[in-house]
Amino acid sequence: MLANALCDRPSQPPLPPRPAIAGRARGRSLADSLSRLMQGVEYATLCNCAALADGQRRCGDKSLADGPAAGPSSRAFASAPSRADAVRHIRQQQERPGQRPAQRPAQRRVGGPPHQRRSPRKPTKSMPSATCPQCLCRAWAIMGVLALPAATMAEPRQPVADAPAQPAPAELPPAPNLLADPGPLSASPGLSPQLSTPPLTAPTADAAPADEPLWVLPQAAIPERIPTLPGARPVRDRGYLDRPETAGKITAEPIERDSARLERGLEWAYCGPRPPSVGAPGDPLAPPSDAPAGPIDLNAGGIVYRRDSNVVDAVGGVSMVRDEQRVEADALRYDRRRQTVISPANTYLEYPQLRILGDGTEINLDTEQGRVDAPRFRLSGPLNVRGRADTAYVVSPSRTAYRDILYTSCPPGSNAWSLRANRLKLDQEAGLGIARDAHLRIAGMPVLYTPYLQFPIDDRRRSGFLAPSFGSSQDNGFELKTPYYWNIAPNLDATFTPRLMSERGLLLGTELRWLTRPDAGELRAEVLPDDSAHEGDERFRWAVNALEEGRWLGRLRTSLDFSAISDDQYLEDLGNNIDATSTRRLRQRGDVTYYGRGWSLRTRLEGFQTIDDTRPSARPYGRLPQILLRLNPQDLLPERVPANLGRPSLSLDAEYNYFDHNHRVRGQRFSMTPVLSWPLQRSFGHLIPGARLYLSSYDLTDTDPGAPTDPGHAIPSLELDGKLIFERETQWLGEAALQTLEPRLYYLYTPFEDQRETPVFDSSELDFSFANLFRNNRFTGRDRIGDANQVTAGISSRMLRATTGEELLRLSLGQIYYFSNRRVQIAGPPQTDDTSPYTGELTAQLFEHWSGRASFQWDPDTAEDTLPRRTLRLVYQDPEQRMLNLAYRTDLTPAEQNRYEDADVSFRLPFGARAEMVGRWLYSVRHGETMDAFAGIELGQCCWRIRVLGRHFKRRPQDAASTSVMLQVELAGLGAIGDPIGAFLEREIYGYTPY
Repeated sequence: MLANALCDRPSQPPLPPRPAIAGRARGRSLADSLSRLMQGVEYATLCNCAALADGQRRCGDKSLADGPAAGPSSRAFASAPSRADAVRHIRQQQERPGQRPAQRPAQRRVGGPPHQRRSPRKPTKSMPSATCPQCLCRAWAIMGVLALPAATMAEPRQPVADAPAQPAPAELPPAPNLLADPGPLSASPGLSPQLSTPPLTAPTADAAPADEPLWVLPQAAIPERIPTLPGARPVRDRGYLDRPETAGKITAEPIERDSARLERGLEWAYCGPRPPSVGAPGDPLAPPSDAPAGPIDLNAGGIVYRRDSNVVDAVGGVSMVRDEQRVEADALRYDRRRQTVISPANTYLEYPQLRILGDGTEINLDTEQGRVDAPRFRLSGPLNVRGRADTAYVVSPSRTAYRDILYTSCPPGSNAWSLRANRLKLDQEAGLGIARDAHLRIAGMPVLYTPYLQFPIDDRRRSGFLAPSFGSSQDNGFELKTPYYWNIAPNLDATFTPRLMSERGLLLGTELRWLTRPDAGELRAEVLPDDSAHEGDERFRWAVNALEEGRWLGRLRTSLDFSAISDDQYLEDLGNNIDATSTRRLRQRGDVTYYGRGWSLRTRLEGFQTIDDTRPSARPYGRLPQILLRLNPQDLLPERVPANLGRPSLSLDAEYNYFDHNHRVRGQRFSMTPVLSWPLQRSFGHLIPGARLYLSSYDLTDTDPGAPTDPGHAIPSLELDGKLIFERETQWLGEAALQTLEPRLYYLYTPFEDQRETPVFDSSELDFSFANLFRNNRFTGRDRIGDANQVTAGISSRMLRATTGEELLRLSLGQIYYFSNRRVQIAGPPQTDDTSPYTGELTAQLFEHWSGRASFQWDPDTAEDTLPRRTLRLVYQDPEQRMLNLAYRTDLTPAEQNRYEDADVSFRLPFGARAEMVGRWLYSVRHGETMDAFAGIELGQCCWRIRVLGRHFKRRPQDAASTSVMLQVELAGLGAIGDPIGAFLEREIYGYTPY
């Protein structure tokens, strides 16, 4: 045959037989046939091989006597021989004595009758060998072009006499002919008519008998798949011996063929938009550079170059690569002038973040625009989704449009949810998806239809309706929220939330947020014009909250925290039941602070709105205003003084307040506290002597009869703080560790000053704990300065992991020894005890994933309860997110308003990767009431999650309990519907973090 005459390759296995052609040329020489073929067509091959008379092989101008080196693929675009050179070479082969032209072997048919099966003819022994292994293309490329026009000149072949039909043995089908023309190549109507090219006519093969097996490749020859994808089900593929009736019984659809091609090198570590916790490998969506496009690398089994139209036809495992673009197909046509690529079938298209596998493709390499028929696509990077459609339109690698699409963020093998739409646009540059005539399907079943759906595919902001939320509660009935988000500017947005409650009416909510160079803030407001369920006289109800933080002119800071409601029951009635808390007062505060070099000046306005049943006289004071001047510690010695002597420093706090109250004494207070200290610090401990002076002066209004209006005091105080640190190397549970022993002594002396004539504006007694043992005043604020002549002794020991310094154990214990009575009190008689109760803390890493914490107050001299204040907490938390919290807290000190005794249990229990349960139970042992109890279940996978939670809650022991049920459905890549249960669990369960 002509291929062997041009390029004999005995070192490689023989090529498979080619399909039988309907006829064979007669009466014409091969040269004449070739000459007729070439009329009107400029034909060139990429290899110029000739057999020399001396047996050497030469390709082009290079001798190949040294042996084979080249492979079967070809690269565009090398210089090609002219038509005359090809004709001259073939005639030389025919004129050589004792040789006949090679004849084409007939195709062996599999499964047909014997009279239709012919054995291939053996080549003549005298045929010379002219192997050219370094040709850049196979000689099959010549045969692929010669066979097509030759078939039009062929005469019919005489059939062989009939023979009795015999069943064909089951055997593998012949290897595919890579040069068999796949059919007409034509431009699709979606592109310009100039892209049309003359069609290539493919030979028609005889149809196989209807009862033949379905010839499908065996398992060993099926392209590789991803068998371990999440959610994939092992389903048998059609075998190569399946018949139509057996293949039809396979009802479950397996992972689609060639899925590994779309998934290779990509992961499903997340579904839908990339979460912030997953680091981005880079930003492939960066705008393209102005650098010119790189060269095109074309690999194929055979290539035909049409010089007049500058068009290249490539067949047989075609791969075209330029920069980050890749096109793979069985056959394609490349127009070099228009930079267009047309492929009729089985085409793979790859860009950064986008892969498409379709039946036919038209693409422009310069604009990166085109169309793909019957595509299956995969998006990656900022968005992990996949799908299939009738047609895909590529506007750019980050902007695609689809018709008749099935879209999902679930991994292959899972159809947990999908969006079936007539049209869909995905714009990763804008982070937006728009679907029209869309059906939301859950497990393949339609559950929701919408003619228009706009959804985010990342976390960027854009105007539009957000996912609605709904729920039900005992007091408000059924609730429905439909928020609308308005992206006013990049630094300004607003959210309008109508909230419909079946028992109360329509509540309108608004949230405004801003972010400027100097400050940021939020403003929230709610209005319920007519509350049909409110028992009070005023049915118009409202709430407002404002937050702001700013930094102006470099040194000026502003802060605002203001909240107000129409009535005391507003939060209990209209606050989100899931977020309900035991808030007793709302803060209304505004600050302006200037920071100088070593000093600061703050001005504050502060008030409170009390929303519980506290009697008016017990409500807190307002500061209208407060002015605080603070001088940071200033060194009193020059820098040339040796550092081993320490550095004495002086600091100052000066404060002015006007305290306002409607039912108690009010007035002004000016106070100042200079502090002198001389710290001596070393690596093994410290010794810090200090002295301070408390100065206060008042100007009061509405005082009691006979009480002074201008009391004041000047109280000095001395202190000495010493600490040593000892350490040693040891073992902790068989692991190298470092143990420390840290004793500490603190002496405090403050003389007694009668302060009964001064009001109590902002002072209260500190809780007795280990952390408060070493404070210089047992009261907060500046209205009460506690008298003291005492020594505090404390000791701590820590166990540290030697390799990392991680704290494995800490035990602290302390007690105060009094040398005089404590006569200054806010209420009650003087304290005469010589010693304080013991107080201590213990924290430990007990076992793997187990930790514990305990704090206690032990008073051996009290007969009623030797442990009046204690806290115990045991925590289990492992990497699989299993969690258990056990806590017991009690405070049985004499102050009635502070007494409590609670038991608290919370847990998180995942069941595999698809489900988990959460819950909490808070029980008041003192009152015998369940104050808070909720339980919920969460089901989901990578691409979806559903949460259901019910709660039983009491604000106070004497109040009636409220019950609520909340539901949240989250579809990765589409949005979440319902209330944010995850944020609630973060606040209510210690250590909880959402997935």
